[in-house]
Amino acid sequence: SSGINAEWPLRPGIVHEFWAEISDVVDKIEILYEDESFEERELSALVASKVYYHLGAYDEALHYALGAASLLDVNQSSEYVDTVVARAIDQYITQRIKLCDDGSDITIDTRLELIVEKMFQRCFDDAKYKQAVGIALESRRYDMLESAIMKSDDIPSLLSYALGIAMTLLQKRTVRNTVLQVLVRLYTNLSEPDYTNMCQCYIYLNEPQTVVNILSKLISGSEDELLMVFQICFDVYESATQHFIDEVMEGLGIKQKKEKSTDCDSALIPLL
Repeated sequence: SSGINAEWPLRPGIVHEFWAEISDVVDKIEILYEDESFEERELSALVASKVYYHLGAYDEALHYALGAASLLDVNQSSEYVDTVVARAIDQYITQRIKLCDDGSDITIDTRLELIVEKMFQRCFDDAKYKQAVGIALESRRYDMLESAIMKSDDIPSLLSYALGIAMTLLQKRTVRNTVLQVLVRLYTNLSEPDYTNMCQCYIYLNEPQTVVNILSKLISGSEDELLMVFQICFDVYESATQHFIDEVMEGLGIKQKKEKSTDCDSALIPLL
């Protein structure tokens, strides 16, 4: 094994050119990695990972990339890094879904989590906030969802983007509701709270009384707030169930006519 530690195979820079030759001794490089007394274990893991990448064995490539620890630079622009990081994110998302959605008793590899954390940071550094939001939603990392939105230079736009994904791609109700609650908090904390989108969230969260409270507050406000009331009423009419609409009207003290009308103006507009 000392011969392998010499000059040639353990130089990561040459792997992409000589991976076929190095693959003949990859089993010996693996032995070096398994030897905890070997000082260059991480280097051995990186070389083995790159060899397996060229062999098309991506699970093994990720396995050894995790062993490479800090030597794996996720900020490096290469097909190898992109492939391994994408594999790591996919595996992390799978494990997080089992943990958060299914309640499985699993422990996520901290090395896998570290790669994903570095990827989030890369997204932030490159101002790729939509990508960060996507990864955060898929991996149930609500802390990173909030970070990505708040770091953006256009918070309202990113909030709308996250809301759109939540309502179209998140199938599990409990997950979707958790995301909506995060978004409501962020909408509330804006310098000018976005009551229109907050109420859209509350419609999906089935919280008619909260919508009533917001409408009651806005209806005695400024002209802009009255326009917001109009928008919220239309949203409730378009998006909410009849039971939700009835609850809002009752909460606002609006008496309903016995006959059901399909005219949009008939539902909530009387409050104006």
